[in-house]
Amino acid sequence: MAVYELNGGQLLRVARSIDGKLQQQYFSLIGLNQPQQLAVRKEAKGVDEKWAALQGKAKEKRVRTADTPRKHTTGIRGINLVHRPSPAFRVQVQAGGKSMVREFSVKRMGADAAWTDALKFLSDCRGYPRVPTEWKDRMPKITRKGAAKKSDARA
Repeated sequence: MAVYELNGGQLLRVARSIDGKLQQQYFSLIGLNQPQQLAVRKEAKGVDEKWAALQGKAKEKRVRTADTPRKHTTGIRGINLVHRPSPAFRVQVQAGGKSMVREFSVKRMGADAAWTDALKFLSDCRGYPRVPTEWKDRMPKITRKGAAKKSDARA
């Protein structure tokens, strides 16, 4: 809870950071009797709960659209392109206090099916009702590990 007492309990401050912007509101308890103070405290708690919900939505959106600029990234946080003997999409996600890892082989399933299944698994693990539309268009270009060297050698 982000409701703070100030000045020996005479003021209440509600503060939350939503999308990097500080939201805060002050409530005065000076000169109020006990039932009025309880009403003001309840109002402050209501504002805090409303802002907590907005903060949670903002965090979920940030996680959903986060990019990860690494060598084997797909552009979606939680899905990497790994090259075993053949390429595969590895989904690594923490959900409900458990770490889940699953690989979807491009060779066995085909690139489109492996990508679709990896997206579905990730969205299920995170508790999304469906796969976000911005994820579907982010399928990376899949090349075999030694393909560039072989084509350069022929030229």
